[in-house]
Amino acid sequence: MRLILILAAMIVAGLANLAVWSLPNRPVPLDPPPGGKLRSVSFAPFRDGQSPLTGVLPSTAQIEEDMVALAPQVAGIRTYTSLEGLQVVPELARKHGMQVTMGAWLSSRTDKNEAEIASLIDLANRYPDVITRVIVGNEVLLRRELTPEQVAGYIDRVKAAVKQPVSYADVWEWWLKYPQIADHVDYLTIHLLPYWEDVPAGVEGATERIRQSYRTIAHRFPGKPILVGETGWPTQGRSRGAAVPGLVNKAKFVNAFVRMAEQEGFDYNVIEAFDQEWKAKLEGTVGGHWGLYNADRTPKFSLAGPVVGNVAWPWLFAASSGLALVLLGGLALLRRHLPGTGWVALILLAQALSTLYVRAAFVAEHGKHYWQDTTLAVVMLALTAALALAVLLTAHRTLASGGLAQEPLVGLRHARPALTRTERVGRWSAVALGVAALVWSLLIVFDGRYRDFPNPYLLIPAVALPALGLIRAARRPVGTETQGALGIASLFRPAVPVADGEPRGLCGAVRRLPVESALGFALLLGALLTVLAEGFVPLESLIYGQLPFMEALHEVDWTRPNWEALGWAALQILLALPFLAGVWSARRPLRRI
Repeated sequence: MRLILILAAMIVAGLANLAVWSLPNRPVPLDPPPGGKLRSVSFAPFRDGQSPLTGVLPSTAQIEEDMVALAPQVAGIRTYTSLEGLQVVPELARKHGMQVTMGAWLSSRTDKNEAEIASLIDLANRYPDVITRVIVGNEVLLRRELTPEQVAGYIDRVKAAVKQPVSYADVWEWWLKYPQIADHVDYLTIHLLPYWEDVPAGVEGATERIRQSYRTIAHRFPGKPILVGETGWPTQGRSRGAAVPGLVNKAKFVNAFVRMAEQEGFDYNVIEAFDQEWKAKLEGTVGGHWGLYNADRTPKFSLAGPVVGNVAWPWLFAASSGLALVLLGGLALLRRHLPGTGWVALILLAQALSTLYVRAAFVAEHGKHYWQDTTLAVVMLALTAALALAVLLTAHRTLASGGLAQEPLVGLRHARPALTRTERVGRWSAVALGVAALVWSLLIVFDGRYRDFPNPYLLIPAVALPALGLIRAARRPVGTETQGALGIASLFRPAVPVADGEPRGLCGAVRRLPVESALGFALLLGALLTVLAEGFVPLESLIYGQLPFMEALHEVDWTRPNWEALGWAALQILLALPFLAGVWSARRPLRRI
């Protein structure tokens, strides 16, 4: 019977693990886009280790490799600068049959602006057959680096020197804010990015949001040609309201947008060709993952489908299954006798922790790659690994011995022995993760626009600690404390007999409130603030003053919550429970040890 239970548990754990990896990654069919090619994509050829911020630029050979890869899928490209090695783009575009929308990057640096304008004019006049239009400045008004008068001056200078149509590019609302710029351009270049809007749209409603915004601009500036200069969807990063990054969502968005653009007659440019890891320094993980191709130049998906969210899922399933077997094999080598139900609990717990850990490691590997991000990921993975091992060892000991109760001492305060190595690792890794969760929570609440939610990391302690508490409660010997022993300070050590004569109830506990309990209350506060700040909409219109207070409040979408943010709030609550267990101890508060 014991062997049957163990085999059944392993089969159930394996099937559950398979479902976790396979079900979200079922192929999603897509119809081929009309016309077979995208009209235009944003082209920045920077690769890993290259960045305009550091001055490490791609070579001509690398730029040509990128254009060769794009040519079968796109008819044209848009650049944002006429410097930084992109002076070779028009000649290469002619060679590979592509058209170019050439841009000049404007900023508060007037010397750099002069060089950009001079290069743009020179290239436009040398390659009039390839450069079909030019854009002077990109979101410089949004960044508040130049005044409208300065921008208009640069536009007028370029218009006087080139024959191509001239424009300026900014988010669509900024054209309504600075309508005078329209008098200086031949066509409007508007950015329509539902993910970044004050009230973000989910991928299902994104194309309709774009249609409405486009029509608003067309109505405000009748007769003026319009180019959708940027539209797209990120494949990684944090959620904003109902806008959830992801590979399948990006594929759905691009496919639906192209069809809508063909129906409406929109001219458009999709952002962007390749992931730009350097943008993570400015805009977090999400900023570096808008590409149709990964940074290593592998295509993310076929425009004609089908699309799989994570093609590596079979390897991740194998890795998580193998890790669980290794952990269970290590526990078996301890040669403690466990009942069949004990092994069932261990098998399910080991598989759950292995699956969560492999997922966290995968997210860490594919996130931001600056040294501080890598260091944080390594620290979080090390802490979660230490905690998971301590939880499994403690659960194994508890299930094998029934809690290892010490001899009860009636009427006396029971002296506790020194902590073992496992107990120290378990307690302090849990405390460290709790502190990390609190700090991360406050950073997200008060400066969260570009910060990822730490759900993959904190899922591990949020699952492991309550699971260990349930195991200890179920196996607790008669005559030992229950609630207090489920707190962080006692969770990893043997059961302690109840002692008489100590303060009882909440009042007595609060009088001796330990640091761990204070951390638990802080995590509950963080969960509440998370819901208020991001649970139902990014309240950035209020926080950053992008809209008048009442207008921003009116636009709050209370019906489309940010499920990632709510999940993070729920994880904080789960993580707070073991820190607060001693507060509600029926017999005595949790003592610091």
